[in-house]
Amino acid sequence: MGKRQKRIFRNDIKDHIQELLQRRTVQVVLRSKVVMNGDITKLTEEELHLKDHRFGKHTAAIGDIEEIIYDIEAAY
Repeated sequence: MGKRQKRIFRNDIKDHIQELLQRRTVQVVLRSKVVMNGDITKLTEEELHLKDHRFGKHTAAIGDIEEIIYDIEAAY
């Protein structure tokens, strides 16, 4: 099975909160071009809490996020 990436940009995050909370692993691209990879532990309209795979905890304001990317399996 192939994989595809879904990108959710900063202005659309508020509309996709429930969808993002169901994802196992996401990549968060900050406006400073830093990329964080991990699991979302909490997501509100103001901020995102992420636990990386080394069990480090990170918090980012929604205004500091450029986009959130996650993988989905393609049908082919």
